[in-house]
Amino acid sequence: MGPLAQLYLFLVGLAAGLAILAATAYRRISPVWLRGVLLGCAVLMLGRYVALAAHTSPEAAERWAFLRRFWFASVIGLTLPSVIAVDQLVKHPAMTPKRLLRWCAPWLAVQAALLLFAPLRLVPDSIGAWAVRMDAPWRWVLSATQALFVLGFLFLCLKLLRLLPAGPGRRALAALAAAQAWLGLDGVVLALGGSYFRPYLFSEMAVLLALWYAYETTARP
Repeated sequence: MGPLAQLYLFLVGLAAGLAILAATAYRRISPVWLRGVLLGCAVLMLGRYVALAAHTSPEAAERWAFLRRFWFASVIGLTLPSVIAVDQLVKHPAMTPKRLLRWCAPWLAVQAALLLFAPLRLVPDSIGAWAVRMDAPWRWVLSATQALFVLGFLFLCLKLLRLLPAGPGRRALAALAAAQAWLGLDGVVLALGGSYFRPYLFSEMAVLLALWYAYETTARP
């Protein structure tokens, strides 16, 4: 394994560690069913990083085919916790977690269908391993729905930042919005046919850190 592949595996391991760090903050959220949803998202992210690491093996095509569905898991594993984090930070009396999830249900249905049923194939990668590719038009649908989510999320965060008083909650919301904006810019790379995982590692780590900070902030008295 060359130096580039070793560096890549180190970054994947670091991202997995941050996913576990975020999960330690999720476990403080109530009610129990909402905590279960968030921990399920953490499992999706860990599955993604296991898939990334496994596909550095030349035998990935035969041995790790069952992990391919985790490759794009961040479209749910990072975005759903971000939406719930906004609700936890703002704590508006007119909003409940169940109502929020009902509003997100159409987007979740589209993303889940793509993760479960869109055709995937392996392509050689520049570090001497494999990447999982989702071909058009499925990739376009994935990118379009994710772009709409990011735009809507940023619009909501900017409105709320004008209303929230200065303090940890406002800082946590600003950090989360900035991290999601970075992740959204990386999505443009994907839509244009760029690298399928390396750009995302850095922005994903930023989102995971922002999520940890947001949920740690909501847990404070």
